[in-house]
Amino acid sequence: MPNFRYQVIDAAGKKSEGIVEASSIGEATRKLKTDGKYISSLTLDRGSGLANMTIGSPMLKSTDLVLISRQLASLLSAGITVVRALDMLYQQLESKKAKKCIGEVYESVQGGRSLSEAFREQKGVIPNIMISMIAAGEESGRLDEVMERLAEHFAKAQKLKNKISSAMVYPKILAGLTVAVSVGLLTFLVPKIGDTIKSLGGELPALTKALLAISGSLVHYWFIYIAVVALVVYGFKVWKSSDKGGEQWSYLMLKMPVVGKATRMNASARFTRTVSTLLKSGISVLQAVEITEKSLDNLILEKKLAEARVEIRKGTSLSKSIRGITEFPPMIYAMVSIGEESGTLDNILDKAADYFEDEADSATAKMTAALEPIMIIIMAIIVGLVVGGIAMPIFTMAQWIM
Repeated sequence: MPNFRYQVIDAAGKKSEGIVEASSIGEATRKLKTDGKYISSLTLDRGSGLANMTIGSPMLKSTDLVLISRQLASLLSAGITVVRALDMLYQQLESKKAKKCIGEVYESVQGGRSLSEAFREQKGVIPNIMISMIAAGEESGRLDEVMERLAEHFAKAQKLKNKISSAMVYPKILAGLTVAVSVGLLTFLVPKIGDTIKSLGGELPALTKALLAISGSLVHYWFIYIAVVALVVYGFKVWKSSDKGGEQWSYLMLKMPVVGKATRMNASARFTRTVSTLLKSGISVLQAVEITEKSLDNLILEKKLAEARVEIRKGTSLSKSIRGITEFPPMIYAMVSIGEESGTLDNILDKAADYFEDEADSATAKMTAALEPIMIIIMAIIVGLVVGGIAMPIFTMAQWIM
């Protein structure tokens, strides 16, 4: 049975804290309230140690967001109160981060906050689209419908992400295999054959000398290679996270042959899907564009959408305000214009999202198809150089003996 760490205030205003054992956060709350105390804090006690540390990004995974949205939609549509629904959801969750998030949301709602306010306190853990849509659902009285729509949105986003990840598996395997084979040859094979060649005497070719030098440095100073790789990776992350570096990287990803099309189609799919989902929940176009900005993972597009948002605030339509974003395919402008004229912008964008997701999938498949032969050629060149460097002196000595 889990433990919960609490802070309570009694009738005299005295604060106290401790740990209570309960099967759920709801039961823990009921136990503490029997004494007539006000609960100021109630969280799952994780204990101490490295095993309980949260590692990685604090943002919840798409799978957790789908589960939370879908379960809340089902529970709320069945007439269950928000507090009871959160308690039941908390018991079903397995992810530590998701459990902690819902536990804190439950605590906030118990303290008198609305569900949207409680989720807003989880900013950085929960995406902005979820926070805004929950607020819109509370205002319209259709929270269960909004949660179901959120579940569909996260499920489709996860499906697209999985397709892209699956398509990149083979190139990643080839890249890893290339590195492993190269290091293996230089670390184990080349030193042994090099010693044999040296013992037989004779002049070594320049390629063989270079291979032996690289092999020797790799065997004796491998830690320097690891440090250099770590520094390069760290430097790249720092550069990419900076404003200038982030813009340069975003520009490169948009303009690079093959990769650029996949990036643009993926961004178009995210833009149309997110705006459509927000509009269907009753959120204004201006707010929808503002929320969508941060979901594209591209600084160039973020800045251009921010400029479009300024135009929308001045009274310009969405179709005209985004016309200057040349990275989006022309089809978006046409479909947005038709949607505005017909009053069905949310449905039009939803259909456009389906199309662009298929295009993103196709573009990603073409990108991986282009990467595969490139990786094979690189592997062949590296292995060829190693084999050539080893074979050249052997053939020379064989000719000398004959």
